[in-house]
Amino acid sequence: MCDAVPRHGISIAQWRKLVKYWASDEGQKLSEYGKAARAAQNQFHRSGSNSYANQQADYEDEHGKKMSLLALWIKSHSGKDGTFLPGTVTEDFVDDAQAKIEMLKTIDPTKPEQELGNAAFEDTMHGGQIPVRPVGYGLGVQKSDVYGVHGVLRKQGYGKVRERTVVMESVKEDVSALSKKNVTLEKENGKLQAQVNQLVGQVRTGTTSINRISTFSTRSLVHVTQ
Repeated sequence: MCDAVPRHGISIAQWRKLVKYWASDEGQKLSEYGKAARAAQNQFHRSGSNSYANQQADYEDEHGKKMSLLALWIKSHSGKDGTFLPGTVTEDFVDDAQAKIEMLKTIDPTKPEQELGNAAFEDTMHGGQIPVRPVGYGLGVQKSDVYGVHGVLRKQGYGKVRERTVVMESVKEDVSALSKKNVTLEKENGKLQAQVNQLVGQVRTGTTSINRISTFSTRSLVHVTQ
């Protein structure tokens, strides 16, 4: 194989290095992993070399709207007659996802069709969990890039989300109580300021005494402290 003529664009040195890698222990191990992964597949696309991205772009050009992940899955895994390959679980998968859509409609009837299809596909494919590494999005894509930070937190478990919700509700109640107390204090401070202004005016005109001002100041300080 090392002496074979490589394809155009590949040098002899590159070709020999690749062949030696294929024959190495690491290369053979990865090859076995690949065979096992292919043997474990129970769904197969039937769209040939036409990529998922191209199919989504063609659909958007034709219909003027984006294609849901479930619609893309059905299109790429069904034949021209609309049927799925026998011996696969694609039909059962699609039935489960469509049932999930009907359930989601009862929760939020106003949700757009594309969002329903995406949510149903993700939930059926991953069982409500976010995969460790998003598949099919290329290298370097993080979970938060696909699902958003809030989506990642939301799918970590209903119990944790519920706990955070309870805490946030408690914080909101505390803030509301403080806001009401601040309004009350502002009203009281307004009254005190009016009384101070009145006393200042009386001092200037000589119609009040220093003792009265001192007594008023002491009472005001006690009131504010309380």
